[in-house]
Amino acid sequence: MRDAEIRDVARRLGVLLLLVAALLAVPSVAMAHGIGGRLDLPVPLSFFVVGAGVVLVISFVALAILWPEPRLHEGPRHEPARLTVSRGWLLPSIGLIGLFLVIGQLIPPLLALETDPTRPTIAPVLVWVVFWLVIPFAGAFIGDLYTDINPWRSLASGLRTGWGERSGLLDRLGVWPAVVVLVAFTWLELVYPDSGSPVALGAAALAYSIFLMGAMAFAGRETGLAVFDAFTPYNRLISAISPLGRRPDGRLVWRGWLRALTVLPAWPGLPAFVVTAIGTVTYDGASGTESFTGLMGEFGQTILGETLLLIACVLAVAMAYWIASWAAARLVGGAWTAPRVAARFAHTLVPIALAYAVAHYLTLIVFEGQQLIAAISDPFGLGWDLFGTADRKVDFFITAAEPVWYAQVAVIVTGHLLGVVLAHDRALHDFGTEAVRSQYAMLLLMVALTTLGLLILAG
Repeated sequence: MRDAEIRDVARRLGVLLLLVAALLAVPSVAMAHGIGGRLDLPVPLSFFVVGAGVVLVISFVALAILWPEPRLHEGPRHEPARLTVSRGWLLPSIGLIGLFLVIGQLIPPLLALETDPTRPTIAPVLVWVVFWLVIPFAGAFIGDLYTDINPWRSLASGLRTGWGERSGLLDRLGVWPAVVVLVAFTWLELVYPDSGSPVALGAAALAYSIFLMGAMAFAGRETGLAVFDAFTPYNRLISAISPLGRRPDGRLVWRGWLRALTVLPAWPGLPAFVVTAIGTVTYDGASGTESFTGLMGEFGQTILGETLLLIACVLAVAMAYWIASWAAARLVGGAWTAPRVAARFAHTLVPIALAYAVAHYLTLIVFEGQQLIAAISDPFGLGWDLFGTADRKVDFFITAAEPVWYAQVAVIVTGHLLGVVLAHDRALHDFGTEAVRSQYAMLLLMVALTTLGLLILAG
């Protein structure tokens, strides 16, 4: 980069820094009420927020100067196939056993068996901790576990269902049906009053199994899962962060961090899917704050009110992303439009979605996940002790809140830094000399999302 270009970048970034400061000045006043509700931090929360914003801006400047050519747009050197960690039926069997255990929660009430409400049952832990959190998070490091462990894929294979693929359906519908399913699943988790009920989860798992089996019978096994199963695209997106992959001959290879994200298929609805993943976690965190719950008064405490707030959070994140995409398209000009930019940069939000989820659910995995040890001995709450662990209690070995807070802040900031890197690299490839200018709006979006994430954690 020539000296004149560097001076031009520095001048424009000076203006950008003023905008960032103005953006951060607003929440820094309003955030004080949330500090005491969480923990007493060694410095005011506003310092963390401003510091995180400054880190993103400095990273943006460094990338503008030191990263002049695209490096990631060609993706991994090897086919980004899923990581199969076990051959045969080991992982598929584990998935099927888990599904049957969840659906099996319907058996005790049907047979009028007496259950012990004081003991943890296996369904909530399997669904809300293992299935929804542990498997995708592990996929970010070791590859796509879900494809192998997916119980519905195994069930369809055993029943010989879904042989004829309607591949054109994925091109037409994309992941839009999966977006609806993802909202429904998070509604069950965050809004439905009995989301921890084993019976409710068993009924939901049974209904979803019937739905997916019908979808695979209609569209084919691979197409049906890609279009209608929310967890298939979710896990594929998260596992694309992983540095591991396999060659066509099955050999394990190192493909590099983030590289598979840049060559994700341009499924219709992909930006909406990633935005939904961020928006639902945003709602989960915000719904625990007094200011958010007071927005709609008593109506906000009803199922309908909470549903509307959940949808509003998703739409708010979607609107912010659309505005950033529109601004980038206007800055670049030519044939670029907001929908086209949104589709091209959707993958840059995946690390942010993962960071939001990890930061928000970190303690849930650590503590609630321990209930699995007791639940495997008494999966249905019938007073069994199959493995001698039914009375195992949760060990709250982390008593200080500050280490958890620092870990969560680090995760949030790292996720947004990765988003900035991915966005810069894609802009270099798509916009050329206009790359830096095109990313002003995206950088402001990253700063805003970082601020939002930290505010929610501290609320």
